[in-house]
Amino acid sequence: MSKAIQQALQKSLQYLQSGQLEACIQYCDQLLADNPDLIQARYLRGCAKYKTGDIPGSVIDLEVVHAGQPGHLHAAYYYGRSLRAAGRYEEALAPLQTALVEEELKILARYELATCLARLRRRPEAIDHYLSILALQPGHAQVAANLASLLERENRLVEADEWVDKALSMTPDNDSAQMTRATLDRRDGQYGKAAQRLQDLVTKIDHPVNRSIAWNQLGQCFEGQGDWDQSFRAFGESNRILTKHHPGARPDPVGPHGLLTLGRIREWLEKDPMADWKQPDTIKSSGIAFLFGFPRSGTTLLDRMLSAHPDIEVLEEKSLFSALHQDWSKPGTLEALTGVHDAQISDAREIYRGEMARHRVHPQRSLVIDKLPLNLPYLFLIRRLFPEAPVIFLQRHPLDVCLSCYFQAFELEASMAYFLDLADTAHYYDAMMQVAALSMDQAGDPLHRLRYEDLVASPEDQLRKLIEFLSLDWAESVLDYHQQGDTASSNTPSYQQVSQALYTCSIGKWRHYQRQLEPVRVILQPWIDSFGYKDEP
Repeated sequence: MSKAIQQALQKSLQYLQSGQLEACIQYCDQLLADNPDLIQARYLRGCAKYKTGDIPGSVIDLEVVHAGQPGHLHAAYYYGRSLRAAGRYEEALAPLQTALVEEELKILARYELATCLARLRRRPEAIDHYLSILALQPGHAQVAANLASLLERENRLVEADEWVDKALSMTPDNDSAQMTRATLDRRDGQYGKAAQRLQDLVTKIDHPVNRSIAWNQLGQCFEGQGDWDQSFRAFGESNRILTKHHPGARPDPVGPHGLLTLGRIREWLEKDPMADWKQPDTIKSSGIAFLFGFPRSGTTLLDRMLSAHPDIEVLEEKSLFSALHQDWSKPGTLEALTGVHDAQISDAREIYRGEMARHRVHPQRSLVIDKLPLNLPYLFLIRRLFPEAPVIFLQRHPLDVCLSCYFQAFELEASMAYFLDLADTAHYYDAMMQVAALSMDQAGDPLHRLRYEDLVASPEDQLRKLIEFLSLDWAESVLDYHQQGDTASSNTPSYQQVSQALYTCSIGKWRHYQRQLEPVRVILQPWIDSFGYKDEP
């Protein structure tokens, strides 16, 4: 390397360290124009681009550096950090793990790893990394706050209580710690105390997503106090903030679960019913069943119950069909399914089973249940690949379901953005149920319909019928699901509810909000009648 290049690299480094990022990038651009393989210039430019917010550019540069010099531990760390910032959490894990070898990077890399693992819903691993950081730096208030939040999410409430108090003792104004403290108080039934904390928070939080979460928590506190009008206003404010500020607040109508896609599937099934399809001579598959229902219909509760059976493993909300989803809005895509041959079905099954195997934790259990509420309109795909697989459809009062979806703080992925508006929620429910009802009528057996209200009212009776439908022996453990060690946490928004014993207070909750629900009642009434629900006070 020439002296001139060394001097230019040194100058670029000085610009980076002094915060003159554009100058650093410009210097590196000049160096790489004449020396495209100059790895040091790519490294400096990648670091500078990260700091300017050019995350894609940072990833491109640091990927080249990491591939060329995998032993460069600082490059591994910065590459992993850039991948995390780009939302590529799974890919970020390997380089960040590599960086842990370097002593001065241990805390930084562990923090990034914990962030990625938490986003991947691998919370126990994230918790371990936070605990390792706190063993080295007991006074790291933000780590203590993050740890408390994850512990609450895992229903480890005693530990969460301890760590949130530590975080608040170090930084009393920490928003994350304040939010977790309010959540723990609310879960302990101290609604007034939690509401007061949250009312102070919503005026101080700058980040709109965090402010939305605080309003949602406040709505739950008002519900706990029986203040239904205040509750509805708080949930509405939470959703309005997300609608205005969140980049995912606009659902894709032609996505796999979008409204236009649902309409196209319904029209296709009306024109080409399943009974008219070419029936291939496929080998029967055993050991797979499917559980679906509209979001907030109680599928997580039933998941927890069934997971307590020694012969059942429920895969919780894994998009196992994602590799098989296509652009269903493309002409001919749906129509092609009616005539697929055996080899195509066999290949698709193998893709599905391979994806399933990646997520299994209890491979010794004889039955795997794929539980994903948004599979509801894809019964046609299930029946095409696994026509003999048992299917469980869990339903709940349409008004309770739609109200619960509107109140729920979902991550805005797939079609969850439809739930930010009550009218959109009702229209989405209607569209989803039109496809589901048509599909179930055409699919026939083996199909088991179950009402959430019946499951809560008489769990043993309903579960015995369901276990018999699944051709398994009865196990008393399904009735003690909330006491089973491996069902203590959940990756769904229902994680707080399923950690408790059965309760009935969520049944008929819509009656407290009849005035607010009146505008959407006309949309949902056909389904209320169809599912046999009565409107007694």
